[in-house]
Amino acid sequence: MMITRSKKNKTTFTTNPQTSSSFDGLPLDLVIEILGRFPIKSIARFLLVSKLWATIIHSRDFIESFPLGSCSSQPRFLIAFSGLDIKKGTHYAKEDWYFFSSSFLSRSSCSLPPVYRSHYVKGLLCIGSGREQFIVNPTSGKSIALPRVRTRRRTTKSFFGYDQVNDEYKVLCLTEALSGLHAEEPSSQHQVFTLGAKKKSWRIVECSIPHRPCSSGVCIDGFIYYAAKTGSQRSLMRFDSRSEEFHLITRVPTEIVLSKDQYSHAMIINYQGKVAIPTKTSTYTFDVWVMDQNAEERKWLKKLTFSVEPWKSACRFIYFKGITQTGEFIMAPYCYDSENVYVALYNHYTDTLRKVNVQVSADFNFKPNLPGIFFSDYIECVRFL
Repeated sequence: MMITRSKKNKTTFTTNPQTSSSFDGLPLDLVIEILGRFPIKSIARFLLVSKLWATIIHSRDFIESFPLGSCSSQPRFLIAFSGLDIKKGTHYAKEDWYFFSSSFLSRSSCSLPPVYRSHYVKGLLCIGSGREQFIVNPTSGKSIALPRVRTRRRTTKSFFGYDQVNDEYKVLCLTEALSGLHAEEPSSQHQVFTLGAKKKSWRIVECSIPHRPCSSGVCIDGFIYYAAKTGSQRSLMRFDSRSEEFHLITRVPTEIVLSKDQYSHAMIINYQGKVAIPTKTSTYTFDVWVMDQNAEERKWLKKLTFSVEPWKSACRFIYFKGITQTGEFIMAPYCYDSENVYVALYNHYTDTLRKVNVQVSADFNFKPNLPGIFFSDYIECVRFL
């Protein structure tokens, strides 16, 4: 059997004629399109059909195209939290995690301790708790526990990136002291773990820039950006997922107040392909600062200021959580209950806000005032099925 590609590509899959299937003679592009129309549970079963099917499903072409039509302009959301299973009547705050989108997606039965850090990149989550790091595929509900980070220090700060050239996911961990005389010292023992590498271990990478991360991170075109303390000031750091090099890009001016709110933290977002920092200046007012990457000094510009106070009765105590591909700002409460799971989308072009309710399965209830971990622009992923 042979499956060929269209003239634009040269990739072919060739197997023994005795292992014939219904895909005989079909172009690979068409096979990928057919498979891409099936739900994720079917794709997982197809992995067992034959080595050829598994090879196709694990190919980069299929992974990047799945699911068919995933580039829809409609934003998708993923909310993750632990909760109470009514049928069992037991609280699994440290074990069972649930993932919700427009409908119930999956339940991860992996044993996860309290989550300190979480990042989303191209369909996968990196969840960190001290020296333990987990990779989770919310679509399938499966998880991978990475080897423990090698350090004597009590805490780590992790970031998640994707090298699109080599098609590699990488976890970056920076270890630091938690308290005492060294609590404010720069991070040390910078380590990287590459998913799918033959050698499944953390590698030490050199960094000549003393710094201590103080924000979330965002991956843009293979670069991980995050804010950090560099001496007496704060700066924007960049880690190249491909070359594994650190760079200090520019300082963060004092007028950009990095959040110290107990219910939120300093956030770095991707605003139209540029690095941006949203800040909360009052209960309902926010500023969005964007770095001008074209300027020689890479200046920060206050892109806009907006307020959601007109909608405070419908959306109480909401916080900035992200941005959609269409440019709408995503707002959500810090805590959820089972009867009111939602996100709010603010359109700064039209000064309008719309509330999107998330359907939660009736079989599951959640502990009152439970914090939710929020991810925007979620797409289904067939990696690590």
